[in-house]
Amino acid sequence: MQFVIGIQISFMSSNSFIRNTLIIGSFSLLLTPVAVSSVWIEANDVELRNSLTVLAESGLIKTPIQQFPVTWKSLLPELDALEIKELSTTQQLALRHVRHQLSQAQTGPKTRWYIGATDSEQVVQDYGDDIYEEGKISLSRSLHGTNWAARIQVNYRQDPFEGDHKKTLDGSYLAYNLNDWSFSLDSLPLRWGPAEHSSLLFSNNARPMPKIRIDYAPDYPPAGMNPFKISLFSAYQDDGYSDYYQVNGIRFSSQLFQHLWFGISAIEQSADNRPDNRMLTADARTGFDWGSHQFSAYAELGIDRKLESDDKPAYTLGAQWMTGSTERRHSVTVEYSQLDGGTEHDFYSLDENQKQYFLHHQRNPGSPFPRQSQTVSTSYRQFSADGSAWTALLSHSKKKNDETLSRALLRRTEPAFSGLIKLSLQYIDSSSYDNEVGIQISGEWRF
Repeated sequence: MQFVIGIQISFMSSNSFIRNTLIIGSFSLLLTPVAVSSVWIEANDVELRNSLTVLAESGLIKTPIQQFPVTWKSLLPELDALEIKELSTTQQLALRHVRHQLSQAQTGPKTRWYIGATDSEQVVQDYGDDIYEEGKISLSRSLHGTNWAARIQVNYRQDPFEGDHKKTLDGSYLAYNLNDWSFSLDSLPLRWGPAEHSSLLFSNNARPMPKIRIDYAPDYPPAGMNPFKISLFSAYQDDGYSDYYQVNGIRFSSQLFQHLWFGISAIEQSADNRPDNRMLTADARTGFDWGSHQFSAYAELGIDRKLESDDKPAYTLGAQWMTGSTERRHSVTVEYSQLDGGTEHDFYSLDENQKQYFLHHQRNPGSPFPRQSQTVSTSYRQFSADGSAWTALLSHSKKKNDETLSRALLRRTEPAFSGLIKLSLQYIDSSSYDNEVGIQISGEWRF
């Protein structure tokens, strides 16, 4: 199968390009009037994502939410129309949570301070985690105007896992809304697809790529169409081993039928004196509510530029159950990921030096599980209205060479000292190295 993505934007050096443009653009906006609202729902909050999922799969909102970032603007008309007294207890908590986050985006604190540390390079990451070093201190400031938003985030990293880039601007962006269009220059993580544990193309497994991004999501779709979203981007990829690529991508997502959402994504990597690499995914998610219970099922399928008769597509299958009260929600997610795509045209293909093409700073931007593996994963989450939470995550992978890798994470999130503290205990068991127990701790404060 052959496909080509037709957007081309050239990049100079990633760090200087995004640093200079963001700093100059943001300071030029300092004198602009104060904000209406923040632009993005970012790909770093699994509980906000679950709250949006409850509302979508209950038929209360139709905006596609199988990809992040999502613009708040695309959700405002549907959120304003909902009456909380008409909803189930699970839906009430979800709506209160989303509206609280919207209020924070509109009028909440604009400065964020974060500090985090771990004692292991073999990190078990949950949805939205951005642990790519043994220690990190981040300070960010958000600015908003009537149709624009910007954030400067400076990160100081202690012992980066890729061995370089101790100071970064990951998490920074400059964005502008023009009616149904959104334009951004950013270094924000993408998350494409419905899976919680293993997205094939983009997740938080690797540091975000600096990119130019265009999103189109009409408030009033053409007659006969459900709400849809089109995203295009052109990014700079540094694989961490001295090879650099331009990555172009496109995604279309929409609601096909009642309670059925689908998406199609494609990317193309290109570089001088290197063969192009193309990857295509298709995904779907469905769900329904029964009283205070929410049931979901989803799938994502991925192929590379060719699919030979003896090759298999990569895919992820998943199911989720959520229930709770107006103050607390419980969720259980189970997934199966098949990343063994065959010998000639594996989804995460290798170059002539047996190095994976699709890498960013030595990590896979997509699935956190090993390439050419089969993985079963499950998670349990308890989320409370005050922001406290419990998370338990477990996965077991079997590689093509019969090596195994098991990972577990137990986390407590607790509001404390006018901020949010996370304490995590992780365990890794591999057939290729000794078992390892590790600790992660982080805190963030907004003011």
